[in-house]
Amino acid sequence: MLVSEAGAVSLLPLPVMHLVDSARSMVAVLRANSAMVRAHRLQARGKLTAALALAQSGLAVLRRPYVRRRNPMEGLALASLTILAEEISSQLQASGATADDLADAIAYLKQLSDDPQPDLCSSITFLETRRAAASRQPSA
Repeated sequence: MLVSEAGAVSLLPLPVMHLVDSARSMVAVLRANSAMVRAHRLQARGKLTAALALAQSGLAVLRRPYVRRRNPMEGLALASLTILAEEISSQLQASGATADDLADAIAYLKQLSDDPQPDLCSSITFLETRRAAASRQPSA
């Protein structure tokens, strides 16, 4: 028996556990992307409440402990879903992404060094504004 970094007991060596976590993370990205596509379709049909719920469910998938949110595929899904959730929630005057989702999406977008920067990077200011507004709201 082996003990992982998190203290869990495993029968597999650590490199194999990292590989398993990477595979699980990629499956989570596929599920999150599926939720995002469906949320975009609902948004286009004007079903904003259902679209927001789907975007939030995709973000919830990306919050699982084995998801590597700083990896390119995971980070892109996180940023895209966070932007979508915040766009819809601003129209509904509702809460969208969590504070952690906002912070991680902003951090991911800011670390991109592509030249030219991806279109998603133009949303950094929007996300920062939404994060600041959410932090000023009283907790329920």
